[in-house]
Amino acid sequence: MGIKVAEGNKPFRYATAFDMSSSTSLSLKFTSPSNVESTLTDATTPAVTAPAVAITDPDLGALSASEYMEFDTLVTTFTEAGTWKVCGTYTNTATTPDSVYIGGEVTFTVDAGC
Repeated sequence: MGIKVAEGNKPFRYATAFDMSSSTSLSLKFTSPSNVESTLTDATTPAVTAPAVAITDPDLGALSASEYMEFDTLVTTFTEAGTWKVCGTYTNTATTPDSVYIGGEVTFTVDAGC
């Protein structure tokens, strides 16, 4: 399911290859087509989560429980059409040393609205 500029309450998902059920912090760093960086975390609005439910995403396919991050977009989340980049970070500070996993950077397209 594609995303268009200014769409709200639409799920955005980022797949990982690791279990994030023990996270103490999750974040998604976005880079807009004009190179502006922004970060969403589990403490921001909208909040990034790692749902403990397996799903099938229309673009990403089968996603195992706790192996993807998601949030519901706000109308202000994607304000520019074009190719965006996203990278996810999982942190677990309950381990010694801290466990930090950084996912691969992926690109996606935000289309212009009508």
